[in-house]
Amino acid sequence: MRIPLLITSLALCCTVLYADDAPKPGVTPIQAELMTDVRAHKLKVGEPVYARVQIGWQGTDCVLKNGAILGGQVVSVVPHTKTAADSQLGLEFTKAQCSGLKMDDFKLLVAAVAAPPPSMDRGVLTDALPMDTRATGPGNTGIGALKTMQESTTMNLQTDLMGGGPPPLPPMKMGDVVGIRGLKLSIGSGPDNSSVLTETNHDLTLLEHTVFLLVPMEGTFPLMRAHAGVAQPAAGGASGLSGATTANAAAAAALPALPDIDLCVPPQCDVALPAGNATAIGNAPDSISISQLGYNPRPQRAMMAFDHDEALAYLGPRELLVAFNPHLLLSRHALGSGGRTVRVIRAVLVDTATHKVTHTVDWEMPDNNQYLWPLSEGHVLVHVGSELRVYGAGLKIQNRVGLTGPLAFVRVTPDGSFLAIGVIHERHSAELHEQLRQHLDGEPEEDLDILVLNRNFDPIAATKTHSGLLPPTLLNEGQAKLLAQPDMRYRILMQGWDNHTSTFARFDSSCRPELSSIAPDLIFLVSCDRHTDEFQYRVVRPNGKLALKGSASSSAFGYAAEGSANHEVFAVKTVQSTRPVPEGATFSAADLTSEALGVYRAADGKRLLNVLVGSPSSSRDGFALAPDGSQLAVLTRDQIAVYPVPVK
Repeated sequence: MRIPLLITSLALCCTVLYADDAPKPGVTPIQAELMTDVRAHKLKVGEPVYARVQIGWQGTDCVLKNGAILGGQVVSVVPHTKTAADSQLGLEFTKAQCSGLKMDDFKLLVAAVAAPPPSMDRGVLTDALPMDTRATGPGNTGIGALKTMQESTTMNLQTDLMGGGPPPLPPMKMGDVVGIRGLKLSIGSGPDNSSVLTETNHDLTLLEHTVFLLVPMEGTFPLMRAHAGVAQPAAGGASGLSGATTANAAAAAALPALPDIDLCVPPQCDVALPAGNATAIGNAPDSISISQLGYNPRPQRAMMAFDHDEALAYLGPRELLVAFNPHLLLSRHALGSGGRTVRVIRAVLVDTATHKVTHTVDWEMPDNNQYLWPLSEGHVLVHVGSELRVYGAGLKIQNRVGLTGPLAFVRVTPDGSFLAIGVIHERHSAELHEQLRQHLDGEPEEDLDILVLNRNFDPIAATKTHSGLLPPTLLNEGQAKLLAQPDMRYRILMQGWDNHTSTFARFDSSCRPELSSIAPDLIFLVSCDRHTDEFQYRVVRPNGKLALKGSASSSAFGYAAEGSANHEVFAVKTVQSTRPVPEGATFSAADLTSEALGVYRAADGKRLLNVLVGSPSSSRDGFALAPDGSQLAVLTRDQIAVYPVPVK
């Protein structure tokens, strides 16, 4: 009799979060969203169902943070058939991530259901940074300006990050179903007191982001005493720098900038590398063979996306940094909070005029992601171990900052004024992480700390978000946000550092677009033609005007762009393959036949140089412009081609 009595009592008092009418005493339900679609004809009894908590909740027996996981299972299922008009699904939730990373026993009753919230923008796809982080006036480094930035960050943080939380639900009571036509909910009527959902004349389907309101079946739980009275657990500061981040940044600043150990084997330092075969790479005026450095590409290796094993970057007009994976046998060293060694990257500094090697070092990496980002003034940012380092001329360490966890992303404004770093904090135990990965057919969402630094690596703002969003795209004026709309439509919203927003561009795409920024102050946009599914790219100015547009045949894929440090030219590369490679399909470097690169004048988009090379590498980062825009270096599978860029 416990369940019917419980339902009766709750039915008299239960109200919903975000109700617009006057608050009344009642139970605060747990508001959670489905993590994947649920379709009756694909389910079997015993299959897991997972939901993600949308709003922090606290009871005497359990504390659920925003993003905590609720674990349930299918208790009964009846798909729609010719002989069964009613399709039914019995659900029970018996576990919850109440504390720490593991799941605890915590029985919950599905009390109400609501459709995914409708919106013209079906999702903000990019992370948002705290606004008002830019100092005013040339050379302004005063404490007063920094304090103003941090105060404005604190005020705007929650709105900027999450848009004020999930959309409000209408007033609801026990057993309600809102926004899903024909769906009915029977509370506690199924096996083991599970709730049963029924849909007539259709196969029962609950889409991802369907909202559940759940109440505990045992123990005590909070009462609502105020409007939208959600008990918020202490989840750390949502704005400003967290204590751990601040302490870590201070500790990193206090450590001496220890130099790398020069290996110089092979070859010995100050020995010139031989020339490459220029006729095989588009008749480049100069080419450098790098096989002696230990460069050993693997063209048959299968992949689903271009990798980050190789990278080129200039540290001076003729000082080229060549970084690559020599595929060494590894000792799995602990790399602090960043993890353990996953690969080793060999970094070699070469004089493009004399072909002489001046420095050779090995970097241990905790992941297979991008590890090098060009900065202004001939500097580069490198992810080594559990820290980020700034290297300058002569491969000397100029600055560094420690990381409190695995690195999610790095984004830099084209002028180098600001740097955004995303650091992952695992939400789940290893067991739960693997269960979610299999259920979602992909990596589960994690907590993400974003730290904003100025060009001196001083922290000026911090925020919290989750890993389900794309990294922010930064321009000198602010950040560009990508928003998805119905019918393959997208728009780019520009949010300035003064918090002013405006629509930057609107476009169609049959695939999820990729957005990045390049010098001098341009957006590089890659999308897919909605009719042919072929890739196309655009270079767009901050005022929304088009600087360059290109499209290619089905054999072309793999786009990248980069601007010179002097902001006068930019380069765009496209890669051609022997066969069409649909999005998500596997390919190898051996499938890549050629790579086309164009160098354009930033002021008016005029093409200054057009290059076609064979046997391209499978890396996105295998090309670079000299800081003064006078040279273009291109990496192939056995050498580097160096092209002079005309000044006119």
